[in-house]
Amino acid sequence: MARPAGHPLAGQSAVTFMRRSRIAAVGQVTWHRHLVVDCWPPPGGSEIVHAEHLEPGRTTISAVALSRLGAQVSFAGVVGDDDEGATLRAALQAEGVDTGWLAIRQGERTATATMIISGTPPERTILRHPGAQIVRGDRLEITALFDHDVVLLDVADAPLRRFLTDLPAHTLPRTRLVAPLTDLVREDLSDALEVALRHDVLIGTERQVRALVRAETLDEAVMTIQLQMRGNNLRSLVIFLGATGCRICTPAEIWNISGFPAAMLNATAAGDAFVAGVVYGIARRWPWPEVGRFANAVRTLSTRNLRAQETLGTLPSLDEVEHFLERHPSDSVR
Repeated sequence: MARPAGHPLAGQSAVTFMRRSRIAAVGQVTWHRHLVVDCWPPPGGSEIVHAEHLEPGRTTISAVALSRLGAQVSFAGVVGDDDEGATLRAALQAEGVDTGWLAIRQGERTATATMIISGTPPERTILRHPGAQIVRGDRLEITALFDHDVVLLDVADAPLRRFLTDLPAHTLPRTRLVAPLTDLVREDLSDALEVALRHDVLIGTERQVRALVRAETLDEAVMTIQLQMRGNNLRSLVIFLGATGCRICTPAEIWNISGFPAAMLNATAAGDAFVAGVVYGIARRWPWPEVGRFANAVRTLSTRNLRAQETLGTLPSLDEVEHFLERHPSDSVR
């Protein structure tokens, strides 16, 4: 099928796609319990749960999404020695994700989260249950890890992140580290900005970007980060704006990339799917406007069903994203 001009895959030959992109994901392994209700109850009230389902969450969603897009994904993390850990490992393997680096922590539970998804208002509320996580001191095959096209780094352990972000400059400078801002904007991290600037690409929401530099407005935050990029490793900032689209900033340029009009029925995987779309585009070395457009499409397609059990099911394949982009050529980049 011919790809129209402006399509993220336009001009890519069949030979280009003979080699699958190799992505290493290092991060949070979380098992999510989804509870779907029609309406969020008032204080002291109650509501009927219409659906309940267990499935992987957090970085594991991005890993599955990347595998669905056709990338070769290896996951490094830690699970507990419980049924949830075994089930999560099996779920990742069923999606084609290599779990050879997914370790089992004896005597600990797997991290879980209870997510309450309401239709009115269309929100999700997350209750977290801490568990095993990858930390500094856990065994990692550093050379093999950094030999991937992109390393998606989403770890909560600050010493481990400092260690991993300091290594590439001295050992494998071609390594491209991409990180969501989720665990970089915690109030207990006094060096959050310094560590953030060691990554090649940061991805975050408007709130997270403003929190990173303690800015009142998004424009102020972008200007501050652009100035900080000079002389540091950070080359790009991708701001996830939900249905509105995204903004991508380099030291000298800013692109505002419109989202796609569509009913958002389930936002459970939207952010993690968007991250996967960005990482995939980086691995394919597309221009930034095309990366943003592709990630917006992946995000939109991931919100297609309200039922929690469909969250993984709605993560799109590469063919689905291609067809979606062909049907929606009118989004704008400015």
